[in-house]
Amino acid sequence: METPLSVIITTYNRKTLLKRCLDSVKNQKYSNYQIIVVDDHSEPSYENEIISEYPDIKYIVQEENGGPGIARNTGILIADNNYVILMDDDDVFKEEAFTKINSFIQTSFDNSFPVFNFLISNARVEKICDYHIYSFKELIEGKLQGDLLHVINKKSFLEVNDYKFPNYKIGAESLLWYKIALDYGLPVVNEVLVNLGEDAKDRLTNIDRQVNSSLEFASFQLSIIKNYQSHLLTSGNKNFLIKKYQGAIMYLLLSGQKLKAIYYWIKLFKYTYKHILLLFLFILPKKSIIQLLKIYRKV
Repeated sequence: METPLSVIITTYNRKTLLKRCLDSVKNQKYSNYQIIVVDDHSEPSYENEIISEYPDIKYIVQEENGGPGIARNTGILIADNNYVILMDDDDVFKEEAFTKINSFIQTSFDNSFPVFNFLISNARVEKICDYHIYSFKELIEGKLQGDLLHVINKKSFLEVNDYKFPNYKIGAESLLWYKIALDYGLPVVNEVLVNLGEDAKDRLTNIDRQVNSSLEFASFQLSIIKNYQSHLLTSGNKNFLIKKYQGAIMYLLLSGQKLKAIYYWIKLFKYTYKHILLLFLFILPKKSIIQLLKIYRKV
């Protein structure tokens, strides 16, 4: 028996990658699914071209570019089915992906959980077991790294918990999974069902992207501090919290927000005095800060 699935694919200015992603969905040996593409206001639009080549999909265009989190919220709301697979346009499904998702739903999934996950090809896990529910502490400590294929249980996700991706262009996904990990734990099946395309240029790990969007990256760091500071301290992860402060200071300086960077530099004295060395950042040229950012990203 095939469980009805909804596949939400978010896209922004990546028509070629979207087509490859759609083809990987079409190649599944599975029939009971719908496809919803949520276009985050691509310019120029490729809506008509995609619909003409894939006439059975539902194509939604956001009124403005709001980031993948808001686009995912849109897709989840309009999905017809309870189980909603979230994809980015640079993802490529393996052939038996839907069959394996269906098997897990029917044999192993505790439907009180709002989400379960399989691995994407760049994911790295410490647990050798086939299935593990990761805690907030394990996520913070890097026991699970890289990208996941998320399958939303819409009834628990929306009706029971009213979860939503936060309104951030960068980091919305991580903020939500931290919240769910605290509330439930994050269930992960230790199997890769999606290959991540290596040809996508606009990745969050790209240094140029981080420099050009430095204020948004700073906002992400500050959101972690605001929402999870107490949890980080009680779980013994003060060093992670300090790193978020350091990252926020660096990104704020890159975005020209020097006074705000000084404010968080002062606040950091509550947790450490070692960061006094960061004071030299305030007199460095932007080019030198970018070089230090590259080092920071490797730590």
